Amino acid sequence: MRILVTGAAGFIGAWVVRQLMARGLEPVLTDLKRDSSRLNLLVPDWERLPFVEGDITGPGFVEQVCREHDIRRIIHLAAWQIPSCRADPIGGALVNVVGTLRIFEAAKCVTNGVDRIVYASSAAVFGPPDLYPDRPVAENVILSPQTHYGAYKVCNELTARAYWYESGVSSAGLRAHTVYGLGRDVGVTADITTALKALVLGKPFRIRFGGLIDLQYAKDVAEAFVRCALTDAPGAFVYNIRGHPITVGEILKEMAMIVPQAETLLSFEDKPLPILAEFDDSALQKDVGPIPVTPIREGFEETLEFFRRLHSEGRLTLPL
Repeated sequence: MRILVTGAAGFIGAWVVRQLMARGLEPVLTDLKRDSSRLNLLVPDWERLPFVEGDITGPGFVEQVCREHDIRRIIHLAAWQIPSCRADPIGGALVNVVGTLRIFEAAKCVTNGVDRIVYASSAAVFGPPDLYPDRPVAENVILSPQTHYGAYKVCNELTARAYWYESGVSSAGLRAHTVYGLGRDVGVTADITTALKALVLGKPFRIRFGGLIDLQYAKDVAEAFVRCALTDAPGAFVYNIRGHPITVGEILKEMAMIVPQAETLLSFEDKPLPILAEFDDSALQKDVGPIPVTPIREGFEETLEFFRRLHSEGRLTLPL
């Protein structure tokens, strides 16, 4: 089975490539540019894989890649993050919405080809926590995004449903929250990863938010994408991902248990993110699970070990 990974040079993309190769699968990679920064860290032998540079929003690009490489499944991760979408909403819509439409249209048009798409939705489709008194929250609640990024993700979930009913393209969308790990370097919630990097460098760092988040290790999130891509269930599914609901204050305590200097080096702003953080992931666990949830301390220790190795090689710096 040939699997195409879009946004393969990005944070989650590189982790997904790592998880696929751990299974003995050799995916086809695509991204706007052949950026090796994250792939080199996570997948040392990635260069032997097919890599196609190109813009997924361009007419015919995705379809051509699917035909030339006999693609059967797509893991679609190419997207702009919240800061970029806020700064340029039209550009964000072209990449996040039109780009996703291109993916589904390619799947529809490649006869006897792509039969399943797994795409990145987001917890940003939900509104502030006070809209959801009954928690943990399942998938089928009212969505009330507060950002352009979240609105685009809602559109993509509806797009996926339409392609199932009108064209029979099966899909699964995954709603992640605060993902951390090696390679996370874009967006406000990347601050959790940056804090771990700061500990290795022995430098002070202030996380720009507080309150309750759902902390998710990149390896677990990538595994969820891979499991969804390898299943054959027909339909258009949307799944919550659940990691560890925890406050930022508690996170710093966990870090201090590993690196005592965290007590003096790290701090945070007591400003909660305007996004729900308590999810019911029973549908995901039932359909494609069990999906592992790495203990927080184990995930932090693995990430710190990555950073220590980079630091010893003179390749770790702040800011990201």
